[in-house]
Amino acid sequence: MAPVFHIRTLIKSLYTNFDSNSRLRRDIISITGLRPRNIKLYISALTHRSIASKQHNGSDRDNERLEYLGDAVLSAVIADYLFKRYPGSKEGFLTKMRSRLVNRENLNRIALSMKIDKLVMLNRNGVPTKKFIYGNALEALIGAIYIDRGYKNARKFITGQIISSQAIDKLEGSEWDYKSRIIQWGQKNKQEISFESYELDKSGNPEPLFVATIHIMDTVAGEGFGCTKKEAQQLAARKALENLPS
Repeated sequence: MAPVFHIRTLIKSLYTNFDSNSRLRRDIISITGLRPRNIKLYISALTHRSIASKQHNGSDRDNERLEYLGDAVLSAVIADYLFKRYPGSKEGFLTKMRSRLVNRENLNRIALSMKIDKLVMLNRNGVPTKKFIYGNALEALIGAIYIDRGYKNARKFITGQIISSQAIDKLEGSEWDYKSRIIQWGQKNKQEISFESYELDKSGNPEPLFVATIHIMDTVAGEGFGCTKKEAQQLAARKALENLPS
């Protein structure tokens, strides 16, 4: 009877995996407009290291390698787009515009609007909620598309989902240097501005995460989280600006 039980368990497992993969295929098609050829790539792209298992070669079965690749593809596509959109513009302007588009907060917001957070597999009790997990998963998804469907389709996805004329126009006219703005406000209004930044405990999480607080006359006016001190301070400054009386 043991072999029969084993076969039934195996068949049940196969049906469960097939059903799960079918749902994921439908979700990937809905998000990207592309039909996956190698579903395992997309499973890896949506697997956070908090629940990752080891592969036969000893490497982690998570999305970090695909995130690395997707980040490079995303930067290349955006650089090419901006180079053609702004002929004659200087390198500094193009670099600033690209940085605004691939800003972690911006990518996280786009990922949430695409409902990628519903697909990411992670230990939700063991991961800081302020981290840009879903933006990272979006980059990993781009990496998966690049491997599975090639550069042309990856570029099509990026231009259709991340780059848009409205978003570009908005970013072009926006002011993202919140730290400089809050310091200028303090000088104008004779208010002392100071920042405190530190790295959160890395226990069980090798990725850096910083928290920054901004003080106006010794009163906490805003707090921000980021993968660098600079990013955390910018987000804290933005929060402080939002809280200023109009």
